[in-house]
Amino acid sequence: MGKMSRILNWMNKYKNTIFLAVCMAIHLTYMVVFRMLGVQLLSYLNFFSSCFYFYFLFIKRDSSEAAMLSSYFEILIFSTLSELALGRDYGFFLYIVGMSATIFYLVPSYKNKRFLYQIIGIVLAIVLEAVVMLSGISFPSVQEPLAPYQPVFYLINIGLTATIVMAAAFFYAKRLEAIGETLRYNMNHDVLTGLYNRRFFEQQIGQIREREKSPFVITMLDIDFFKKVNDTYGHEAGDEVLIQVSARLKETAGKENLAVRWGGEEFIIYFSNTTSEQIYPQIEDLRKQIEDMVVEVAGKEIHVTITSGIAIGMPDSNYEKVIHNADEKLYLGKRRGRNQVVV
Repeated sequence: MGKMSRILNWMNKYKNTIFLAVCMAIHLTYMVVFRMLGVQLLSYLNFFSSCFYFYFLFIKRDSSEAAMLSSYFEILIFSTLSELALGRDYGFFLYIVGMSATIFYLVPSYKNKRFLYQIIGIVLAIVLEAVVMLSGISFPSVQEPLAPYQPVFYLINIGLTATIVMAAAFFYAKRLEAIGETLRYNMNHDVLTGLYNRRFFEQQIGQIREREKSPFVITMLDIDFFKKVNDTYGHEAGDEVLIQVSARLKETAGKENLAVRWGGEEFIIYFSNTTSEQIYPQIEDLRKQIEDMVVEVAGKEIHVTITSGIAIGMPDSNYEKVIHNADEKLYLGKRRGRNQVVV
């Protein structure tokens, strides 16, 4: 993973905290600017808004979706008061419009009412603009000192709003991309062990055979007396055994081959472009590794063994028949006493 990807992942992870910090920084900046320009009313307004974000960031230390919703309504209130005080030419209403879009990203699931929050913001923006346009509200003591800087305020506000909306859209797209990757992974892998699942293997094997046209080996493996592990130590211990056995299967398969959880405590390793004579030493070494393995759960040591059957397939072989042959050899090994590899 590159440096930029790590930065983006970090920002996506702490997006709520970053948002609160950015909002506080904007309010603190405006507080200073308005104070310097002699507009005390708006300086105080930004001071109280800054205190709001300081509370969530440093006192409550809360960046949950509930906090994001609170910040959303704070922005609506702040923008409304600023718009009423200055009029529509300063662009403070743009924050309402921008946040109505951004709330979809910041509050994806809180009480499942994000569409309602968007509607509230949109309706408020429309009503606020209508009130300001039609009422003729005027506050000369506020508006006159700022009149020379009106274009600057408008450009700053539209720039900040556009940046926030673009950032929210970007990270929302990143989140959807991550969700898609997780779904694709879960579709193709066994969630517990991380090995490929049976569905993925059956989808891929036909394509692999058409592409490679070479001898292949299928190894069927089974954990001996696995039911006894579950009955004696519990299912949590059984899961840990599956995880540790699977890790060794994955190492044996490497990146070029497929390690598959076939079902329950039964596994398959598919080796391409090879023979059973070449694969036997690897599976025998795997058997010894697992025999020597100690699984510690709740202060108890668990030892397990595996039995394996190896079958070779030719370029034109039906892979299902090869799996069946490997399965027959596996059960032959079980009849012979388990903890062995049968070719």
